[in-house]
Amino acid sequence: MKENQLRKIVAEVCDGYTETIMDAILEDNVKGFPITKAVWHFMCELKENNIVMELNDIFIDLIIDRLYREISNYLAR
Repeated sequence: MKENQLRKIVAEVCDGYTETIMDAILEDNVKGFPITKAVWHFMCELKENNIVMELNDIFIDLIIDRLYREISNYLAR
């Protein structure tokens, strides 16, 4: 369930590279994805408490932009 939530977040931010990003995050690359992991854990906690919301419902554009930047920086390496 938690991995599906992460896949959904990554796909919303950059759909074309979902598997590449998923592999990097699941390999515990904390330095490369601290905001992504924090968002993921927060959304999983909400879902465990039967609060189902989308990324755009919870976070402002600034956080979503930072998610995009984290993923873009990883892909640019």
